[in-house]
Amino acid sequence: MNYYFTVPDNIPKIRLDVFLNQQIPKLTRSYIAKKLKSGAGLVNGKPAVVHTFLKPGDQIFFNNADTESFTKLVKINQKSINNKSQFDIKKYIIQETKDYFVINKPAGLIVHPDGTNKVETLVDLLVEYYPPIAKIGEDPSRPGIVHRIDKDVSGLMVVAKNQSAFDNLKQQFKERKTRKKYSAIVYGRFTKKEGEIKFRIARSKSKARMAALPENSIKGKSAWTHYKVIKELKNASLIELDIFSGRTHQIRVHLNALKHPIIGDKLYTQKQYKIIPVNRLMLQSTELSFLDPTTSDPSTFTIPLAPEFKLFIKQNS
Repeated sequence: MNYYFTVPDNIPKIRLDVFLNQQIPKLTRSYIAKKLKSGAGLVNGKPAVVHTFLKPGDQIFFNNADTESFTKLVKINQKSINNKSQFDIKKYIIQETKDYFVINKPAGLIVHPDGTNKVETLVDLLVEYYPPIAKIGEDPSRPGIVHRIDKDVSGLMVVAKNQSAFDNLKQQFKERKTRKKYSAIVYGRFTKKEGEIKFRIARSKSKARMAALPENSIKGKSAWTHYKVIKELKNASLIELDIFSGRTHQIRVHLNALKHPIIGDKLYTQKQYKIIPVNRLMLQSTELSFLDPTTSDPSTFTIPLAPEFKLFIKQNS
């Protein structure tokens, strides 16, 4: 079971283990101390120890369940704990309701811990900003996360703030009731200005990436992307994309297979292209639609092209 407390204004200076013992008398102080030492506590979204002294307004989360999986959430890179984050989460919140956050995730920020990269994640920032989110969802390392976008992709995401909203949004994504629209700048110009891409997608046997297979292949998973050319540039194109399935790296794999890889994509770019130097992957989630988890009203969010896109277009028009 998980517990969440806010330290009241009139409380005297008190240690975390003592406070938790007072709030949860069925648990002994020695048991609480043992759990805290194994990484089961957060104060204001950061890992806490037995001897942490509390002050009024502190927000406490205590995990009395699977400590091992919970520690995946709270093991933030020591550098990001000791130094100010390079990301200001308030800057990227497009809208906040009682049920969800809509986030404009910056390029370079991983959504959740992946077990390999010991870096700050969107989850770390959200837990610090809104500690109750730590107990939302199905996986303690991915609290509130109902969908994700790649580290190097920027743009819109919705994150649930309570379990009811999480379950509702998760079901909407599963039933394809949501809509996601992307913008990308890719190599080359298209013969057809609009079309469908339906290569199946499977994990590559030779490289650590995904691979595109023919639509009629019995292997892989079906995937469907619609593209439309918005503007032709010098040796490049600005396109808009709708995806009707949610496969890993779907857009990147599909465009590479179509021989129009995304500029800045170091994983899915064929060798015959003369590399155009950019400082990020030129792919952005620019529109997101879903039904409000409480009212069922349609909710649509749009953002303009990122500054890097606008500069590239200006320099290559």
